[in-house]
Amino acid sequence: MSIKPKRKNPTPKQKRNLLSMNAGVCCVCKTRGQGVNFHHIDGDNTVLENLAVLCVKDHDAHHRPQVYTQMNHLELGIEKILKYKLEWEAFVKEAQKESPKVLAVINMYGTEESIHSMRLIFQTIESKIVFERLYHLHIGSPESWIDSAIEEVRWLGSNIPLSLINKALPIDNCPCCNVSFTNVIDSNVAKRITASDWEQKSFCSIYINPSQPTLAILLSYKNEILFTVSLHKCGKCLHFICDNFEERVPINKSSSVRTQATRILSKVLDEWHPAKILIGTGDEKDPEIIDNLNLPRIWEN
Repeated sequence: MSIKPKRKNPTPKQKRNLLSMNAGVCCVCKTRGQGVNFHHIDGDNTVLENLAVLCVKDHDAHHRPQVYTQMNHLELGIEKILKYKLEWEAFVKEAQKESPKVLAVINMYGTEESIHSMRLIFQTIESKIVFERLYHLHIGSPESWIDSAIEEVRWLGSNIPLSLINKALPIDNCPCCNVSFTNVIDSNVAKRITASDWEQKSFCSIYINPSQPTLAILLSYKNEILFTVSLHKCGKCLHFICDNFEERVPINKSSSVRTQATRILSKVLDEWHPAKILIGTGDEKDPEIIDNLNLPRIWEN
């Protein structure tokens, strides 16, 4: 009868490396302040590539899945654990760079007069949520939530950009698992936020139609188009259309249509802060370059 060799435990150096690679937390739940195990993913090979950092609960859930009545869509088999390990270690490595391509986003829930909860999200620039933290009034005040969120960001990476969704959000729940949905930053906006050389490499082109009340905006970064906008007069409204949003803004009689259209255009530029702006008019294929945003009088007709 062959005797199976005893599984070799990770060395102290391996443990230190794994904790550093995983920011000291479980690669599945990312919960801070609780004990972890060094789990052999597949077989007994004790190398870093085959070792995952799991909290006590997730380690137990892998070995005894039958005792967990609700796993929140998680089935912690070999492939799942390996996927979590690789994604989390890659995220931690990126988060600790000088100019990380990841960001943190704060969602506030309730109304402007009464905020009852907050969610801190860590996402990639592709808008994929890696993990999140939830805060509510039972565990402190909104002021303490912000302090905790800032501490969370600094824990993972001191250079991670932190963004705030600038309005109070309602809570919508997933009909499958009854967990609330999360708002992330659009991938193209995330590229702007995380671009360390945005002020040097971003570009905006504006085309003003001389014969119709229409204009178009194109924003790009390193030759990649990130955002497009069209604005035109439509009856008694200014019709604003961008990649994922559309709005009809009623024209106010207290000021000229051109002034109101310019305000909308200026708002886009203020939000994106492009390094260079080029304005053209006339022939769309060979436009004349102009120095300002003076719209033609046809907008007033």
